[in-house]
Amino acid sequence: IISFYQQSLSPTFSTMPCGRCVGGQREDVCDSNREFCVARGYNLVDKSAWTAYEARDVFYVGGADAELEAKGIFDPEGTDVAETHGFPLVFACQTEASGWYASQVQDGIMGFSTARTSFINQMVFQDKLKYPRFCMCFEKKVLMGSDMRSAGVVTLGGYNPRILDSPMVYVQNIAQEGETRYKVYVRNIYFRQGGGQSIVPDRERQSVVRLNLDSDTFNAKNGGTILDSGVPMLVFDESIQESFKAEWKKMVGQKFTLGKLMLSENEVLALPTIIIQIRAHDGVDTSFDPRTLPNMAGDRDPKNPFDGLLAIPATHYMERNPSTGTYRARIVLDSKLGSFLGINAMEGHAFVYDLREDRIGFSESYNCKPKNSPAGLVDDDMFELPTISIETSTGYPVAPLDDPSNTVFNSPDRTFLPGKTQPRAQLEDANGCVSATCISFVTVGYALILMSLAVAYHRYRPRDRSKHWDNEVSGDDDEIFDDYGETEVLNPEFEQHIRHGQITGFT
Repeated sequence: IISFYQQSLSPTFSTMPCGRCVGGQREDVCDSNREFCVARGYNLVDKSAWTAYEARDVFYVGGADAELEAKGIFDPEGTDVAETHGFPLVFACQTEASGWYASQVQDGIMGFSTARTSFINQMVFQDKLKYPRFCMCFEKKVLMGSDMRSAGVVTLGGYNPRILDSPMVYVQNIAQEGETRYKVYVRNIYFRQGGGQSIVPDRERQSVVRLNLDSDTFNAKNGGTILDSGVPMLVFDESIQESFKAEWKKMVGQKFTLGKLMLSENEVLALPTIIIQIRAHDGVDTSFDPRTLPNMAGDRDPKNPFDGLLAIPATHYMERNPSTGTYRARIVLDSKLGSFLGINAMEGHAFVYDLREDRIGFSESYNCKPKNSPAGLVDDDMFELPTISIETSTGYPVAPLDDPSNTVFNSPDRTFLPGKTQPRAQLEDANGCVSATCISFVTVGYALILMSLAVAYHRYRPRDRSKHWDNEVSGDDDEIFDDYGETEVLNPEFEQHIRHGQITGFT
């Protein structure tokens, strides 16, 4: 069970003094008394934000299990394992949060960008991770009760090939030196008629149509298309809007809309699968035939056959509202701030980020097996509800199940436990219908009820509204993410950038 981090119980906890802030050189980096370093984060989608102060403590991610078990210790809590096998991590302790950050984040946000202050680079700098690589494997969306959720696994230092369901293809991270976000070059976008969950079509003769895309214009505004699991949708540059809508109407038979849709599950599955063609890594192996890999362009683009192909089925870009049963497309077509591939492009895939080689690999993966907590969720909510990466941050977990402050699991009204039957004695206390007369009346009653329901159904049965495309558009759909670069840092320990220099550790 994840519990609150209590800095007062940690003898190694300290705050970062003003003058050693890692958050940059902005004017408000220190508090009004110039004692603490102030950190801030924001999300332009729903205007949510957080404020925090920078801190430092030792952090342990594993590696001492065998040594502890040899000593008969199976729980590292209360031992000195963090000091002996961990590393000092600079992070931020939230003091205020609003919007999404206050209502959704359970146990903090962990940044995996290329910034010097990101979690992955702090591990490398301190020789706790040999290679500046990591893998995020996002499972496909699954229905949990009335809610739709996705989860996944993160691997530090590389990836586990056993989770891959297609070959790993590598594309170029085109971000320039000093930029901290991952950027790729989208060369083409296609629609595949009839849908399908994989880059491999479900059946033969599924037509694929290429959109009229000027790739230079599509990628221009941010110096590339930003790949960010914290973006909850597909955000396309406005230059593709006309072609996207025209081909959609030809293939689907209806206009594309951001409004609410009444669709059946089969109709969602039949919507076009979006296929993104991404420029191959500069060092891609060209010694084999790219036509042998389904997730390489091959004959689809003979001039660029080694480009990667990323399939995005409708089950990923159509979001279902469980309370109304309606769907809404999570795609923006009129972005004036550039293009983003968000979490709905990454679900069902394993993404490998290699900071040393400036490359990003991806493969279809359907068997990420996260370790579930007792509540049934993944331990790191970054995979249940991915967030925008904040390089030095931590947050507030939910209260433990046995914490008195947890009003959900410790309510006095919580007397019924799902899956637990009531005692038989309570059932036998109820009076039963055992006489012939009673049974006859009950039988006739059931027959009349069934007849009434049948008549009502035929008279008032719901009409097929699956083709009704509501033109209601949410005003929030135009909220786009801006690209904020990392500011300079004062701490000289973070002056070396891992992506463009020799890798060395520091103490």
